[in-house]
Order: sequence, then structure tokens, then C-alpha cells
Amino acid sequence: MKKKLLILILIGTVLTFFIYFYTKNDNLTLVSLGDGLSIGMTPYNIEGFSFNDYLKEDFKIKHKLNNYYEFGAPNITLKELIYSIKENETRSFKNKRMEIKRAIYEADILTISIGMDYLSKINLTKNIRDEFKEDFEELLSIIKTLNTNKVIVLGLYTRNNQNLLSINKINAIIRDITLTNNFIYIDIAHLIEDKYYLNINSTYLNYEGHKAIYKEIKKYL
Repeated sequence: MKKKLLILILIGTVLTFFIYFYTKNDNLTLVSLGDGLSIGMTPYNIEGFSFNDYLKEDFKIKHKLNNYYEFGAPNITLKELIYSIKENETRSFKNKRMEIKRAIYEADILTISIGMDYLSKINLTKNIRDEFKEDFEELLSIIKTLNTNKVIVLGLYTRNNQNLLSINKINAIIRDITLTNNFIYIDIAHLIEDKYYLNINSTYLNYEGHKAIYKEIKKYL
């Protein structure tokens, strides 16, 4: 009798395992926030293939993508992104309306890339850095109230080492605040080479540059 009971328990355990294995949902929700870099913007005022698109396609191929919500916009500033979240901006995705707060909350993986568009066009004075630090702390504080999953924050890069010291100081701010919030910081300054630029007068990257960023992100997933 005890032997039969043991066999039944064993069968039940095995069945439970297989039911869980074949019915569990591994699909991920990917969300991106940021400026032109996050959407693969080009000097020709059209969107190209971004590092987020590489991530999206990777998860689709592996049948692990549930939803992808892109809340990026060219030339958006840090203050504007914060305002967009506070006002709970809504966008349409395949006939589905989604609020930015809800998207951030539901994200299994959230990428943030902000600063390249507007910081590359101005003189990075101490006042600018201090203001950036204050705003960035506010941004990640808001994000942390909504999501503590895999939040990936990208640093900035510079072309031909121009303003390298200033960019390094901004990256130090991004890195320290990101790590303080227990998010993932990814340094991309060392990745970007001349061959990755679409235009000599632009900071926007070609698809190979975005692919290099995507590969760096994959190391942390």
C-alpha cells in the first residue's frame, strides 16, 4: 500500500513539473525610453534600426517577446522625459493604447538612453552637469517606484574624443546614480568607432553601431 502511494506521489510530482514547464509564460515585455539614439534616429530625419530593435527581434526569434513599447523621441531632453512620465503620456501600439507609467510598470526589461541629442550640442559646463545630475536622480527615482526589474541605463559617447573629459564626467553621474538605484549601467563610450557614424557631422549611428550596443547589452541579460 505504501509502495503504491509512493508511486502515485511520484507520478503526481512528475505531471506537475511537466504541466508547469509547458504552460509557464516566459514571454517578456520590452520597453524603451529615450531620445534619438533609443529609436535609431538618422541624420536624414527618419528612424533606422536601433539597439532596441535588435533586442526586440532577438526575443521574437526565440519566441520570448510578449510586447514592445517604444517611448522614444528625437531631441527629447531629460526634463521633457520626466514631464512625459509625470503626465502619463499615452501612445498607440498596434491599435492598443498604452500609458507610459503602465508600460514602465509592466516592463521585464527597460532600456533608458537619454542625453546624446541635446548634450552633444551644448557646452557641458558645471551648471549643466549639476542640473543633469538633479534631473537624472529624479528620473530614476520615478522609475524605481514603478519598476525594479532589469532596468538598463546607457551612458553617452563622444566623437573623435571631442569633449571627452566633459562626457566622462556626465557618464560618471549616470553610472553612480544608476548603480545607487541597483539598476544596470552600460558604458558604450569605448564601443563607438568612426565607422559607426552615418554622417561626419552627426552623432547618430548606423545599424552596425547599434548592433555593437545591442551586443554589449546582451552580456547583462
